[in-house]
Amino acid sequence: MKKSNLYWLCQIGGWFFFVLVEFIGYGNTFGYNQLLVLNVVVNFVFGLGLTHLYRKFLIKTEWLYLPLSKLIPRAIFGVGMVSFLLTLLNIYLDRLTVPLMGQLPVDWVLILNYLFNWSKYILMWALVYHLFQYWEKSLEAERSRYQMQAILRENQYNNLKTQLNPHFLFNSLNGIRTLVDLDPEMSKEAIMRLSNLLRSSLQMSKNKTVSLEQEMATVESYLLIEKIRFDERLQYVFNMEKETLATQIPPMMLQTLVENAVKHGISKLKLGGQIIVNSIKKGNRVQIEIINSGKYESNAQDSANGLGLENTKERLKLLFEEKASFDIRNLDENFVIATIELPL
Repeated sequence: MKKSNLYWLCQIGGWFFFVLVEFIGYGNTFGYNQLLVLNVVVNFVFGLGLTHLYRKFLIKTEWLYLPLSKLIPRAIFGVGMVSFLLTLLNIYLDRLTVPLMGQLPVDWVLILNYLFNWSKYILMWALVYHLFQYWEKSLEAERSRYQMQAILRENQYNNLKTQLNPHFLFNSLNGIRTLVDLDPEMSKEAIMRLSNLLRSSLQMSKNKTVSLEQEMATVESYLLIEKIRFDERLQYVFNMEKETLATQIPPMMLQTLVENAVKHGISKLKLGGQIIVNSIKKGNRVQIEIINSGKYESNAQDSANGLGLENTKERLKLLFEEKASFDIRNLDENFVIATIELPL
C-alpha cells in the first residue's frame, strides 16, 4: 500500500472511530437527535482538517528531522494549538447542538476541561503519527545501510575478480616462456591452450558464481598447460561426486588454488608430485578438497602467494558470509590439503 493511501486510511478511520464513540457517549447522556449528528459531522471534518494541516506544517518546517530534544517541545506546542482551536469550536458547537450544555457557564474551569479532553486525543494522534514516522525512518535507514553494504560488497568483489586474471595470465605466460627456446612446437600448443582458457575465463568472470562443473573445466585446461611444462612430474586426479557439480562457486577460485599448489608445491619437488581434487556432498553442504604434494609454510606461503589464499577467503566471505569456510594445512609430511565448504 502506498504511504499516502495508508495515511488517509488511518486518518479517516481514526477520526470516524473517535466521533462514533463521542456520538454514542453524548447520545446516551443527552439523547439522540439530528443536531447531535451535525455535531459529530462538524467535529469529524474539523478534526480531520486541522490534524492534516498540522501534518503539512510538520513536513514543511521539517520538524520530523529534528532530534527529540528539539522536537518534543515543538510537538507539545503544536498539540496545544490544535487542541485549543477544537476547544473553542466545541464550546460554541455544543451549545448549539446540545441544549443542556448551554446551561453551563463558560468559565476557565469549563475551558480547561474541554482543553484537557481534546489534548488527550490530539496527543494520541501526534504520538501515533510521530512513532510511525520514526519507525519508517528507521526502516529507511536500515534499507540504505544494506544498500550501501551491497554496493561496497559489489565493489570489493569486482576488485578481487580484476586481480585474478592478470595474476593468472602472468604466471601462465611465465611458464610458457621457458618452453619457447627449449621446445618451440610445445610452446605453440601451450599458447593455443592458454588462449582458449583465457577466452572461457573472461566469459566466466562476468558472473558472480559459476557451477563447479564449469570451474573444473577451467582447472583441467590450466593443468593441461602446466603438464606441457612439467610432463610426468605433474599428475592430477579428479574425484567429483555428481551431486556436487551444480554447486555455485566464485569463478577462477579453484583454478587459483590449483595454480598455488603447482607453484608452491609441485614445482619445488625434484620428482614433481600429484594434485587431487575431491568434491563430497555432506548433507546440505559441499566440501571441496585440493590435495597436492609439498609442504605448507604459512608465513612463506602468504608472502609469496600474495593474492591466492587471502583472495579466496575474501571472496567466500563476500558471497556467502559465514555460510562458507576455507582452510589450508599440512595433511602429513608429504601432502598439503586446502578445504572449502559451501552451502548447496
